[in-house]
Amino acid sequence: MNSSLGSKKGWLVSCLCAALLAATLWPLAGNARGAHGRPSAQGVGVGGWTVLAPVSYKNLTLFPVRGRDLAGSRDYITLDEGIKNGTVIISEKGAGQTALRRPRGGRQANARVQQNVSLNEGGGGGASVNELALTNKSGKKLLLLSGEVIVGGKQDRIVEEDRIVPPVSVPVSLSVFCVEHGRWQQRASSGAGSSGGRGGGRTVNNAVVVDAPDNFSSLGAISHPKLRGAAQDKKQQSEVWKEVSANNAKLGTANTTDTYQEVYASKKVSGQMDDYIRTLGKEVLQPGVVGVIVARNGELVWVDAFASASLFASYWPKLLKSYAVDAMSDNTSDKRPTVEQARRYVEDREGTVAVAGQAGVYQLIKTEHPRYAVFELSDISVKTPLRLHFNKMGR
Repeated sequence: MNSSLGSKKGWLVSCLCAALLAATLWPLAGNARGAHGRPSAQGVGVGGWTVLAPVSYKNLTLFPVRGRDLAGSRDYITLDEGIKNGTVIISEKGAGQTALRRPRGGRQANARVQQNVSLNEGGGGGASVNELALTNKSGKKLLLLSGEVIVGGKQDRIVEEDRIVPPVSVPVSLSVFCVEHGRWQQRASSGAGSSGGRGGGRTVNNAVVVDAPDNFSSLGAISHPKLRGAAQDKKQQSEVWKEVSANNAKLGTANTTDTYQEVYASKKVSGQMDDYIRTLGKEVLQPGVVGVIVARNGELVWVDAFASASLFASYWPKLLKSYAVDAMSDNTSDKRPTVEQARRYVEDREGTVAVAGQAGVYQLIKTEHPRYAVFELSDISVKTPLRLHFNKMGR
């Protein structure tokens, strides 16, 4: 009996601490600015943010979210920046390579470890489907978002979950999911995932490819919401493969290795995507906008919000592409939610709270509800914890 009571008290304390931390990280409100056909001053405030009037194209509706920049939010490097300048290196784990592994715990983590596929035989060389080695030599903290696409190696991957990687001189273990079911060897041919010279970027059919010899490149893309949900929320490799295959089938990008990057190499998809980008890109990226609420076919399905407008702007091009891919693969209605509905959607955060992360580095708070999941990534290495990314996804 005492053991049971103690366990319940511990659970309640953990949930309360997580809720209090989330409350302290909620940004203060900014003032809305009006423009014809653009996010207007008739926004609705929620939790310190202002939800502005939407912009729409076909079945995709976006509500810009305005807020103030939080102190310290510029002290990070993105994956694309790090790989482009050669200070972030990602490679397959070799037989003789040792990477620092961060401790993981909990029911989901145990299930995630059990599905990790190690290929030590048949030329695998100690490589692992669900683990890569990452070295951050940038001198800055590296911000990683779930779903960011890296290509090359023995197969293309996506980052499993939001996290922060401190600058260290030795490789750390990076949890990933495979998004290319039919390949387990180095890619020799040229293309969106081929290797080139160190540094510098190039564009391949709307995707910015950053080359790094013998290592992974960044596709300059983040996977569409349904695929990000399969990675960060469901945490199942089988679900990731299932969504990649389904999306390729819907968009007509099925290919021999079933790689996800074919979506960004397809001229047909690229042409349709350009229509979304031209219509919505600049309309959302206004001064003071730190995030966006996404509706597809009239249903509110997603939120991405950041600690500053500049941080949001650095991710906005590939976020918009991901929303467009999602909308293109499921275009059934052009209904539009209201600003008030969007406000209620981002405000609703009830559910079971779980806390993960790395001691002294970052914390990832997950709020789980039957209809949605919320993820809040915070830097806890600073005096006042800084929430860098807020992500809500429909289920």
